[in-house]
Amino acid sequence: MPKDNYDQSEISRAHFLGKQWNVVKIIKAEKAMKPDIFIIEREQQFLVAKDFRDKGWAAKNLWGPLNLMYEKFLMDKLKGVAQIPQVIGLEDYNCLLISRIDGDEIKKSSHLLSDSFFDQLLQIADNLHSRGVLHLDLGHKSNIMVDENGNPAIIDFNSSLYLPPNAFFRPLIRLLAMIDRYSILRLKIKFRPQDSNPAEKKKVETFLRLRKLWIFDKLLRKLTSLCQKTSRPLP
Repeated sequence: MPKDNYDQSEISRAHFLGKQWNVVKIIKAEKAMKPDIFIIEREQQFLVAKDFRDKGWAAKNLWGPLNLMYEKFLMDKLKGVAQIPQVIGLEDYNCLLISRIDGDEIKKSSHLLSDSFFDQLLQIADNLHSRGVLHLDLGHKSNIMVDENGNPAIIDFNSSLYLPPNAFFRPLIRLLAMIDRYSILRLKIKFRPQDSNPAEKKKVETFLRLRKLWIFDKLLRKLTSLCQKTSRPLP
């Protein structure tokens, strides 16, 4: 994840979706093709706004709307899936508002993990896959959240892939789903080694060896290259 500047500016209120909200935090992205993040609150409802409106022309008029509409498309496919953000609405096609996951990322909250944390996390991933959505970035610990009860949630679908969950694509979905599942097992081995069995460790070791193969690595890079390239700073 990119390094962000946390800007507690003088702005304390802002309008979104025709209403006035309290601005809890503004996260200014350093990269030109990344949105600024607003955490906002109104009547005890907390939302996250991904906002390209103050970015340069290319981000505001081209990449931003495409990026947000694609993320909205993916999240609409996951409507009703528990423990992921839900779409609230769009503001000018370059600002997406989603529900806020109440918690902190796993690397900061690993001491809170419930005994069933990784079983729950694998179940969330299975729910995504059943709807044709492959996250493909669960190796980034900042995409795995932990709530106050030690339960998991998944955020940030910018690098995700959708394939129609029909008979034609289902074998490919099952294959690519291994990336998500083994990424979760890697986190389990790191944060809950006492719960990891030898079979899981062997699977992860095999997966890591396969990732080093040129063909597999090239396929993975191709799947996420568009998102990664557009995340680089403009010259």
